[in-house]
Amino acid sequence: MYSIESKIPTTGGVHLALGTLCFNGALPGRAQACVTEESDVQMDWITVLGTVGVIVFQGLSFWFLYWLWKKLRTPKAPRAGAAPLAIKGGVIPVVATFTGLRGLPWVALATNSLNPVFRIESGQLVYRVLRQRQRPFADIRQVDVREAHGTFNLIFEFHDARRTFLANVGTKARGTQALSLLPQSVPLSGRAREALLPTGAKAGA
Repeated sequence: MYSIESKIPTTGGVHLALGTLCFNGALPGRAQACVTEESDVQMDWITVLGTVGVIVFQGLSFWFLYWLWKKLRTPKAPRAGAAPLAIKGGVIPVVATFTGLRGLPWVALATNSLNPVFRIESGQLVYRVLRQRQRPFADIRQVDVREAHGTFNLIFEFHDARRTFLANVGTKARGTQALSLLPQSVPLSGRAREALLPTGAKAGA
């Protein structure tokens, strides 16, 4: 037995107070069940706050991934006065390797700063951006260079492809070492030939 009367308890163990309907001992096992308008409002606020929390968490996650991507992509400038790394067995130490497009030396289609490979072997060039590849020297159309703060890029163009291979070796000294390992049959741009000249000398002087 129950009654719906505001603020008046009934003998059946059911009362309604301020929009609250409660069953006190009316259910089997003397269970208590209450349904309130206040609890519905509270549940709505919990849902809203939970949704906002999820959105904020996802935004922070995307920001962290972008920050990490930028940190890995940005080359580290060599320390002042640091001795250049020696080239052993044709293995060129690099900051990162890139896949680019001919004529667009600062545009990268892909990059690898985690496990790049740049090696000048007898008769071929070995490198890795997304996957490791080998190119005979005869495939090289031209080698160019681009220099900026903390960056010295060697740019390899190929006869049969519009895509290029770029290696950021970090310093001009290391770039000059790498260029000197190439055979004379590999064409060099004017900038690359000038990079091979002693410091202070000018091409054509």
